[in-house]
Amino acid sequence: MRQITYAGAALLLAAALACSPRDRQETASSANAAADDISDATRKGAADVKDAARDADDEVSDEARDAREYAYAQRNDFRRDVDLQLKGLDAEIAELERNTKLGADKVRDSALANIHAARKAVARDLNRLGNATESNWDDLKREVNQSVYSLTEAVRRQRPDARPMGGTGPS
Repeated sequence: MRQITYAGAALLLAAALACSPRDRQETASSANAAADDISDATRKGAADVKDAARDADDEVSDEARDAREYAYAQRNDFRRDVDLQLKGLDAEIAELERNTKLGADKVRDSALANIHAARKAVARDLNRLGNATESNWDDLKREVNQSVYSLTEAVRRQRPDARPMGGTGPS
């Protein structure tokens, strides 16, 4: 914007030098008036942009707060969904235990121990949800999701049809 102001002033100044003294005076007055108008318009535009940016920031902050409040309000639904998922995983874990002879396969015994440790981690994280506040809800939810994912993966790796990297293997 300044460059335009300077270019306009230079153009008016060049025109003023090519004219009579009275014309130069009028041109100089016009140039000064135009420069003042441009400066005022620039200041006003900058203030408008600053106000718009502040309003946009406030709006984004309000939307983020609303999203956090909504997520926190949905915590009972989240807990119910996790409990349903765990019910299925617990049934799979029980099935794995029934089909595994303890002491016969050290790798399988170690895998079951890892599954039990992952299940305890999920239970520990779920217990922390009871003390959740709106400010720490997102972190606690993320931790629960991570521990449930770890448990799910540990169980999946022990399924009889499990293949490396999630592939289906040869038919």
